[in-house]
Amino acid sequence: MYWKNDTGFTYLEQLIGLSLLSLVVLVLPNIFLVVTTSETSGNDDAIRFFNHVSQDAKGADAIRWKDNELELFIGDTVISYQMRLETRIQRFRDKKGHVVVLEGVDSFSCSRKDVYYTCSLTMDSGKTYKKLIVSMKEWVHVYQTVR
Repeated sequence: MYWKNDTGFTYLEQLIGLSLLSLVVLVLPNIFLVVTTSETSGNDDAIRFFNHVSQDAKGADAIRWKDNELELFIGDTVISYQMRLETRIQRFRDKKGHVVVLEGVDSFSCSRKDVYYTCSLTMDSGKTYKKLIVSMKEWVHVYQTVR
């Protein structure tokens, strides 16, 4: 018995369909990446800034907020974060150097609560970020003396 079926796809039509499908699969994730990057720009910088400050603060002997400046005392070194030029936060080590760690800042402040500080950061876009900054050495010292 001989079947004649002319309703199927040719090899060339299958290759064209496969190439169009692979093109869509390759381009689609890049389109989503562009969309999400434009929506979250600035968030990464503020989060990276707070993570950097937290990392410095963990090993600090003491933390102090004085005259709109966050000071971290690590041994004989003082690392400070200060808002300069109205929109930049700069990092200083022993009052030397001026590394810009964050730009586009509207306000930066910290307040002490028990052993830790709550720092808040408002960007020019209006978004506000908050983070707890804790010195582990100071925290352990205070809670060992309480017991």
